[in-house]
Amino acid sequence: MSETKATTPRRPSLVADAEIDRVVRQFASRTLFIRAAWHRGDDGAQNPLQTIERNARAASATVALTPHGRAMFAYLLPDETKAFSDPGTALFMWVASQTLQMTQSIEEGEPEDAIKPKIEAMLTDIVARLTGEKY
Repeated sequence: MSETKATTPRRPSLVADAEIDRVVRQFASRTLFIRAAWHRGDDGAQNPLQTIERNARAASATVALTPHGRAMFAYLLPDETKAFSDPGTALFMWVASQTLQMTQSIEEGEPEDAIKPKIEAMLTDIVARLTGEKY
């Protein structure tokens, strides 16, 4: 009889949980700073989408999705994955889109105290999916 090996649950990323959390939150923060710089007309902020996409690709490389993670996010974000040819980049571009949409709500008059918890919940959900805590 062969011995059965205990298998670890499939994780979308093998990067440490704290590093995933840092990367996701830092990416969202940078996205907001890029948007603010664009609104102010700062030098070098004329094309924020390219900068955000470059940051999304860097974040994708940092979280290093496993084959399971790549398949999961390609399934969850098919249009975005097709557009960016990488499920990790697609995920971070989706995070950027959601973050910017929520902050635009503040500019349109919604109370900041109502939007911040929504952003926090979205980021927490992404971290949980990347760590394998939530599938």
